[in-house]
Amino acid sequence: MITKKDLSDETLMSEIGAGSEAAFALLMQRHLDRVYSICMRRLGNAQEAEEAAQEVFTSIWRTAERWEFGQAKFTTWLYRVSLNKSTDILRRRKPVIPLEAIEEPADENVDILANLQKKNDRKILLDAFKKLSQPQRDAIELVYFAEMGQKQAAETLGVSIAALESSLRRGREKLYRILKTHQQNFVHLDTKK
Repeated sequence: MITKKDLSDETLMSEIGAGSEAAFALLMQRHLDRVYSICMRRLGNAQEAEEAAQEVFTSIWRTAERWEFGQAKFTTWLYRVSLNKSTDILRRRKPVIPLEAIEEPADENVDILANLQKKNDRKILLDAFKKLSQPQRDAIELVYFAEMGQKQAAETLGVSIAALESSLRRGREKLYRILKTHQQNFVHLDTKK
């Protein structure tokens, strides 16, 4: 017996286009975590990532009846919409104090030094990631974080596989150089004590 959970995303889109809220709920359940994850990595802000994810699913509801089968794989289209909605929010963004700059009160029951090191490592990695070009960030995000194959990632970004591979290679090299430089600076400062 075939259940709704067995239906393809494309079939669910057809049902959503006919007004099926159950199909919409199932499609959202399938893809919400990944959409939110893409938006979060792009925006770096949980509230904005939730807003972007909500806009993505609002777009699905509004455009489902016009969905054209065969134009692109549904997940490719969905990730492209996720990137576009995140980019729209980045364009609207007003300068604010980043959440990372606001210190949280320390929990006395936790190893404070370990927490500070973890927080510092995360900040260093996020800062390094922000120094990549947008094509490099997008390529790394889709291939490593969204776990897409290179072909699907290239389709999502609208580039050739060679261009995607170039962005991945350059992005990894740049991250390596940035992180290696930071590590050398840290070791250099540490040895001055």
